[in-house]
Amino acid sequence: MTSDESKTNPVLNFFSLSDEYERKARFLPAVLTVLVALPVAMAYGIEMMQFITLLTTGVGIGAVLAVGISHLASALGNRLQKKLWPDWPYDGPTNQWLNPENDARSQQQKKQWYRMIKSLTGLDIARLAKSEDKAEVRLAINDAVSKVRSRLWKHDGNGTDLVRLRNIDYGYARNLTGLRVIWIPTAILSFAGCWVAWWRFDGHILWAVLATVLLCILPVVGIFVLPGYVRQKADYYAEAFFAAVERINLEEQTRKSG
Repeated sequence: MTSDESKTNPVLNFFSLSDEYERKARFLPAVLTVLVALPVAMAYGIEMMQFITLLTTGVGIGAVLAVGISHLASALGNRLQKKLWPDWPYDGPTNQWLNPENDARSQQQKKQWYRMIKSLTGLDIARLAKSEDKAEVRLAINDAVSKVRSRLWKHDGNGTDLVRLRNIDYGYARNLTGLRVIWIPTAILSFAGCWVAWWRFDGHILWAVLATVLLCILPVVGIFVLPGYVRQKADYYAEAFFAAVERINLEEQTRKSG
């Protein structure tokens, strides 16, 4: 931010300081987690909407809170990622599809990718695949993926926009699922609190019913649905990644032949 911009926009603003990934993959899941507590807050007359408005506008103290909950979402998302793929990144879809011992993709497809990746990075995975040093193969694959990813972020078009979109989708699904350790207990406490408010303090039964519905839905979604959804999004990212590799490689070949 330039000095002129600082003068015209002196208030700390989360949305001007963050990128699309930060907002959609980290901040949005965190806000949805906060919203789970809305029924119990309303049942007791707590002005929670003011807090949510402050948070979602991302200005001043709201920007500080937005950054904080975004990092919490990221931390819990990474924690979930290690549970789904204990040897991350080596057992993630993008790396595994290149592993010669993995049968998720055909050997013929892998050989095509090996040639393209060698052309783009200089790393010869095909040669290493013939050796018995599995650890070196894993490291070479990860280095190749990292180098290709770095090139993708520098490209516009050629499928890289889809890679970015899939990356955001995966981050959102992962972080939202990681936050279940917060929003499931919150749903339980909200359920109990809303019914106590209705029974003891003449609270509105609408909030108790809403909290009950959330308690019936959220644990099922969080435990049984979302983990598979995260894996699916990881696969979609890998598909977009390799599609972009093929497009960029074709572009390179066309440039050389031209």
